[in-house]
Amino acid sequence: MDWRLNTQHLEQYESVFRTRGFRKASRELSVSHNTIRKNIERLEAQIGKPLFASKGSPLQFTTLGEQIGQCLMSELKLLSRINAEIRALSELPTGVIVGIPAIESTQALHAHLIRLANRSPCLEIELASHCDLNDVMSGLVHLGIFLDRPTAQPTIAPDDCIGGIRIDVPHAFYSARNSYPERLIGGYTDEEWEVLESLSLPSSIEVPSKQYGIRSAYERSQLASAGYGIACLPVYGKEHDPTLVERTDLPRVSLHSLHIGMSALFAKSAAHRLVRSFLIDLLTGEPEHLFSGQSK
Repeated sequence: MDWRLNTQHLEQYESVFRTRGFRKASRELSVSHNTIRKNIERLEAQIGKPLFASKGSPLQFTTLGEQIGQCLMSELKLLSRINAEIRALSELPTGVIVGIPAIESTQALHAHLIRLANRSPCLEIELASHCDLNDVMSGLVHLGIFLDRPTAQPTIAPDDCIGGIRIDVPHAFYSARNSYPERLIGGYTDEEWEVLESLSLPSSIEVPSKQYGIRSAYERSQLASAGYGIACLPVYGKEHDPTLVERTDLPRVSLHSLHIGMSALFAKSAAHRLVRSFLIDLLTGEPEHLFSGQSK
């Protein structure tokens, strides 16, 4: 005997058993009572024993019919609860952990992602204050934005990290108005200092050791406005002191790039792909939008 019974037929029998009537089951299931009768007859034929002692009014069930009916009521209640839980879980937002470097664009990137989460019910974005490539490759951080060399020196993402767009961040040199201190207040990573040291700056400008690298663009601008040197700052950064002026005699430079990487563990997640695409669109848009926190 093939015991793979038709689920629809079982559900229809459970409704007849519980409501004690074919017409009541018909209204409950929106299926004609004749269809229900025929399907239950098929069920009886497959089981090989009758489920009804009498199909008159009121319905009377055989001992087997009673036992199967009670069993189905219990199991379908459990199935209903499982379906409800699955539906509730499917409606929960997908958590996406995004790592953002602590640079001058941090606050703007936070603002962009918070607005994205607010208008996307499927998203729950958690921001990590720090991440590196290992964090992303292991899945500890789902999607990260890394400081990288300018795109003239591209890097290739490992197999277990999905690479993304890289965008150079333009910097300029600033100093206090009517003041020309000649000591450079520049980058804070080895790669940024390599870029600065490769520039053909006037010999009057002192390029100090890396100990003068200040992590925060705000701190660099504060030092420059106080007359301590020439600060290398993002062109579109918001932290610039209004008293600072750009040194037009010095070239603008891409001091670093921002590079997106996503763990391959989340390649099939619609929510993660949405965040990745959003950041790619953001980084390839107008730089002033990125650093001002304005969405396109």
